[in-house]
Amino acid sequence: MRSILLTNKYNGVPLSIVESEVPDGFRLLFLPEQTGDSLLTMIPEADYVLAGGRLKITREVLDRAENLKMIQRSGVGLDALDLDALKAKGIPLYVNQGINSESVAEHALLLILASLRRLPLIDKNTKNGIWKKQEQGVQTAELRGKTVGIIGMGNIARTLVGLLKPFHTNILYHDIARAQAGFEEENNMQFAGITELLQRSDIVTIHCALTAETANLINKDTLGMMKEGAVLINTARGGITDPYAVAEALKNGRLSFAGLDVHASEPIPDDYPLKGLDNVILTPHIGGVTADSFRAMMHDAFRNIECFEQGRLEEIKSYRYL
Repeated sequence: MRSILLTNKYNGVPLSIVESEVPDGFRLLFLPEQTGDSLLTMIPEADYVLAGGRLKITREVLDRAENLKMIQRSGVGLDALDLDALKAKGIPLYVNQGINSESVAEHALLLILASLRRLPLIDKNTKNGIWKKQEQGVQTAELRGKTVGIIGMGNIARTLVGLLKPFHTNILYHDIARAQAGFEEENNMQFAGITELLQRSDIVTIHCALTAETANLINKDTLGMMKEGAVLINTARGGITDPYAVAEALKNGRLSFAGLDVHASEPIPDDYPLKGLDNVILTPHIGGVTADSFRAMMHDAFRNIECFEQGRLEEIKSYRYL
């Protein structure tokens, strides 16, 4: 019986979904602790790895992976994987590209709207008996007609572009490659350099990968380029934003509000600088996880492993990255 090692920890309903999707002829291996040492101990037993996005799969781990045939990523981010080591060892890596695009894009739109409408503050005040309709209302804003700056134009960002269409926004975007002219025209989009995007956008939403080039991209200097009172959204990777700089920008008014689903350290520490602020929405890296997307991710991931084991490579739904 082939073994599949899960690097993420699942409990309760998520675990029951995982177990219900395991194909016949396979058994699951779980880490006793979510640590690198546990992974080093367990990896020699694994025929396959279902890799989450948090625990690092390093060269040292791969050196001990004596029986490893393939790695299937449950999501899309690659920053937890040593890609050079995987390539050197010839271990195939499959990525569920686009599997949670709808979920993350919807979450980004939710954070945009909730930030513009200052939803956490309005909700808190209403529950506390504060009924200042006009006074609170005029501090909120509509999305219609705003300029939205999108950093990164992958599957999630393209899905978000579609969701934004009914709001008649103006879209600036920055990416390593420019989209086709027809896509730009159809969606009222304009390609821009990062400085221009930050200077002109009412809302900046991040959808790029975490790389050496994008690490700490949103820092004190780049926040200083943004419009006063702008909104910042991040559903990509926490390492792209400096939480201390974001906290300061929220305090001094450079940012009016922020919605962050991802964080430099996860779970967030007790001294996280954004925890005590009223004008920020924090969610626990949940954008890509709904009942719908989670079951789809698990179903496709385990089916891909089954197809790989049986040599039915043409039926694998994931993108082969390596």
